[in-house]
Amino acid sequence: MGKLWVSRREFLGMAGAGAAAAAAYGLFRSRQDLPPLRPPGIASEEEFSAACLRCQECVRGCLTGCLEPAGPEYGAGKLWTPRFNPDLARCEFELCGRACAKACPASLMSAVPDAEVRLGQAFITRKRCLVWGQGKPCLICYERCRYGAIEADEKGRPHMVPEKCTGCGACQNTCIAEPQKAIIVYPLGRVPEDEGDAGGGGRKRGGV
Repeated sequence: MGKLWVSRREFLGMAGAGAAAAAAYGLFRSRQDLPPLRPPGIASEEEFSAACLRCQECVRGCLTGCLEPAGPEYGAGKLWTPRFNPDLARCEFELCGRACAKACPASLMSAVPDAEVRLGQAFITRKRCLVWGQGKPCLICYERCRYGAIEADEKGRPHMVPEKCTGCGACQNTCIAEPQKAIIVYPLGRVPEDEGDAGGGGRKRGGV
């Protein structure tokens, strides 16, 4: 049997492709344990994923453009179902007349009262926050939250008020921390417990 000869360029190409595939596998695998954020009015993730037609009508009907098809990183069972992505835009559920629900041909989204909408829970990672991590003045998340779900203490550091958070994504959408956002909206019940702030603890600043 003859020896297999591979050029240096081919070897590096194969190695790079393998590394990329491994990284992608790790990403896809990790996110399958974290369900995507959903539009308002979805009671059961399992039932919704099974019944969704993947037609993208809700994505096209979204007036703010905050919905997109879920990718393979969430698993094959959720592929192409609508995912709420705060990085694209905040969810204007109180103003849009639930355009996504009206566009759904399968009527999978119920008309939940505005006061009961909970899309997720925002979480501040302090080491990435400009105020907490670097001592720089920044309260954009505090200023953009219309529900009073973010308070500022006497040092100008943001704290979450979980019971007031609707998960609308305004804070995440406007966070200027780089290369990663310092405040992220997580699915309910899946908020991290370390390196951050999902609750109160600071003294309330006037104006919230």
